[in-house]
Amino acid sequence: MTPILKYNYHTHTYRCGHAVGKEEEYILSAINMGIKRLGISDHIFLPHHSQLGIRGDIDELDGYLSSLKYLREKYKDKIEIKIGFEAEYLPSYLSYYQSLLDNHDIDYLILGQHCYEENDELKYYFRKDQLIDGFIRYVDDVIKGMETGLFKYVAHPDLFYNSCKDLDFYELEKGSRRIIEKAIELNIPLEINMCGMRKKNYDPNTHYPSNFFFILAREYQGVKFVYGVDAHDPEWINYDYIKKLIDFSNGLDLDVIDDYYI
Repeated sequence: MTPILKYNYHTHTYRCGHAVGKEEEYILSAINMGIKRLGISDHIFLPHHSQLGIRGDIDELDGYLSSLKYLREKYKDKIEIKIGFEAEYLPSYLSYYQSLLDNHDIDYLILGQHCYEENDELKYYFRKDQLIDGFIRYVDDVIKGMETGLFKYVAHPDLFYNSCKDLDFYELEKGSRRIIEKAIELNIPLEINMCGMRKKNYDPNTHYPSNFFFILAREYQGVKFVYGVDAHDPEWINYDYIKKLIDFSNGLDLDVIDDYYI
């Protein structure tokens, strides 16, 4: 089968608590679609932090790694499996992230910023009464995350468009440009993310993936784009959803990396 998409490194499993399907089910869906390389990148398990329904407990780590190492060998003649995590820039966990990479427990990390550390708690950015402060902090943290050198690319860099529609247009543009310019400076790709397209009220003018963000990014020389299905169900790795992702990028004339290798 000629693949419509050659790779996807943004894949979740039941272990995070808000997705369904085991690792093998995603692998079989990817094989069926002709995908050459599949990365499983569940929300990273964090020592000392349990977030029920958001990420799995740290006790899941060994099972996650052993399952994927077994499946990587089982299906090596059909697909290349990469083991990773989607992780936030969280300063107190950077050494933990580095140890996973150094010990070859995982192949990669992608930067998916959802929360930040404050007073030993993990908090979310976009409270309605503090939108501008949350947005500025989000942008700052994405930039700091890119600067660590730990992450292969930025997942849904335009995630904030779902929550910050009421922000001043100038602020949205300024923050977007900061992310784009730092990604170019550090040669880090930005992900065009399919997950947001599945929302019933999806509007590219007010949600992610965002027309506004990617039209801005298109202005620059040297910006790199990658695809990410952000699958939360094995059935999301299908022709119709992947075609939506590709049609979005083609519609904006984005030069997406055809065969991104991690």
